[in-house]
Amino acid sequence: MTLPGISDPVALVLATLVFLAIPGPGTIKLLASVAEACGGVRAGLWSTGGLLAGDTIWMVLALSGVAALAAAHPAAFDILRYLGAAYLAWVGWSLIRRAQHQLDEVTVHAGAGRGPRQWFTESMLVSLSNPKVIGFYVAFFPLFIDPRTFDGVATYARMIAIVLAIAFAYCLWLIAAAQVARRFFSRHPAASVWLKRAGGVALIGFAARFAVQR
Repeated sequence: MTLPGISDPVALVLATLVFLAIPGPGTIKLLASVAEACGGVRAGLWSTGGLLAGDTIWMVLALSGVAALAAAHPAAFDILRYLGAAYLAWVGWSLIRRAQHQLDEVTVHAGAGRGPRQWFTESMLVSLSNPKVIGFYVAFFPLFIDPRTFDGVATYARMIAIVLAIAFAYCLWLIAAAQVARRFFSRHPAASVWLKRAGGVALIGFAARFAVQR
C-alpha cells in the first residue's frame, strides 16, 4: 500500500489505532452521550461528529504553523490550556450532577430537551479542551511524511483523511459497545449512576492533569 507523500501508510494506521485506544476525555464524553436517557446511537453519532470536528481543527492548526506560534508565546498557550481544563472540569461536574438525579423521573424529562446541537457542540468542545493535542500532531505527522513524494497540502489532506476515517470507525465500535452496555444498565440503574459518577471524576482528573502539565 503506497500513497504519495506518506512513507508508511500501514504504520500511520496502526499508530492512530494505538493513540485512539488510550482512553481520553473524548471517549468518556461519547459513552456518556450514548448513555443519556434520550441518547442511544443518534446521540453517539452526533457526538462522534463533534469529536471529529474538534480533532480536525487541531490537525489543521498543527499543520498550518499555529503550534510554532503558540510555542513562541507560552503565556497565550497557557491561557488556552487553563480555559480548556476549566471546561473539561465543568463537563465532568455536570456528568456527576446528572448522575445524582438519574433515579428520579425528573432526569428523564430534563434529558428530553437535549438533542443534536448539544451532543455535537459539547463533544467538539471536549475535543478542543486540550490544546496540548496540537503539539502531539506536530510531532506525529512528520514521522510519516516521505520527503521524496511530498506534495504539500495534498499530503496533509490524505493524512488527515486517514486519521479521521479510523477515528470514525473506532467511534462506531464504541457506540455499538455502549449500546450493549446501555441495555444492561437500563436494568441496573444504580450501576449506571456509579459509572456516570466515575466518568465525571475521570474528566475532572483529566482537567487537573491538563492544567498542571507542561
